Amino acid sequence: MAKWTIKDAKGPDQQTRAEIVYPAVVRLVADTRSVRQILGRRPALVAEALLGGAMPEQVAEAVGLDLDELRQAVGRWAVRRQREGRLTDDQYTDLINTVFGPSRW
Repeated sequence: MAKWTIKDAKGPDQQTRAEIVYPAVVRLVADTRSVRQILGRRPALVAEALLGGAMPEQVAEAVGLDLDELRQAVGRWAVRRQREGRLTDDQYTDLINTVFGPSRW
C-alpha cells in the first residue's frame, strides 16, 4: 500500500488530517476491491440467469441496465467467456439467441 504524506494540521475538532484521511483512504481501497469483485462476477451470473430461463428484461433490470446495454454487454462477455472455455458452443448460441432472439440465417 502507498505511503501517504499529510500534514498534521489540527482541524476544528482537533483531529489531525492524517487521523481523518488515512482511514477514509483505507475504506476506499477496500470498497473498490469489493466493487471490482462484484462486477467481475457479473458476466457469469448474467449468463447463468439467462441460460436458466430468466427473461432478458428481468436480468437487465436486476443489473441496472436497459435492454440495449445488456445486449451489448452480453455480446462482449459471451465471446470472451467462450474463448476462455467458460461457455460451450451450445451455451454461447443459447445465450446469444436468448438475448438477441433466434438467428435468422
